[in-house]
Amino acid sequence: MHPVEHSSDAVVSEADIQAFVDGLLAPDRAAQIQRYLEERPDEARRVAFYGKLNWRMHSTFQEADEGGRSQRVKFALYRASSGGWLRQYARRIAMVVLLAGVAATGVLCAMRVPGAALEAAAIMALEQANVTHSPVDGGGDAPSLSAAPDLSRAGFRPVAVTTLPVGAFARARGFVYCNAAGERAVLLSVHDMTAAAQPQWQARRVGKNRVLEWSTGHRRYALAGGARTHGLMRAADLLASR
Repeated sequence: MHPVEHSSDAVVSEADIQAFVDGLLAPDRAAQIQRYLEERPDEARRVAFYGKLNWRMHSTFQEADEGGRSQRVKFALYRASSGGWLRQYARRIAMVVLLAGVAATGVLCAMRVPGAALEAAAIMALEQANVTHSPVDGGGDAPSLSAAPDLSRAGFRPVAVTTLPVGAFARARGFVYCNAAGERAVLLSVHDMTAAAQPQWQARRVGKNRVLEWSTGHRRYALAGGARTHGLMRAADLLASR
């Protein structure tokens, strides 16, 4: 605002006093008001009171304004820092989840039993049973012969137990069967978390032998026997329908 101009002989009004307190008078008029107040102590005290009040109001508004700016700055800094912390925390969580997923996938892959491995183990156990015509050495973790599935309706009876490795971390457990003609068949099973349900068996010819495979409840099965072994497919039907 521009200084308020007054004539030197103007009567001192309340507006003059307020302008004087606010520092808005021209220098010569301010000097006149100052001389006026010096001659009137009571009026001078009143004007001094206005001056103090005016200063306090200005100080209060200035502090409030500065405080508001300070709070806005602090809030902005908080948002920036918290946002950075949240982003960093989210990245860490994502990394942990990713690593856990990779580890879980690695474990599943390591425990997965390839169909070819189970098939080869079944053929190996069958060849051994056909050559030795004696119980297959099942080792300490072999199942009990009494736990063998009943295949009597297909003409087979259990005669031995067996276990064979089918991967880095898996061993297949099973049973050797024999029919009335003395033909051998081997049933192997292994737990595999990656195995999809496939209750209908599928047959594969391997040389002079045949392997029938299926899976249920994360467990893979393979039944191996000679291609002309009587009752082999009937036995697979009984096993897959259990």
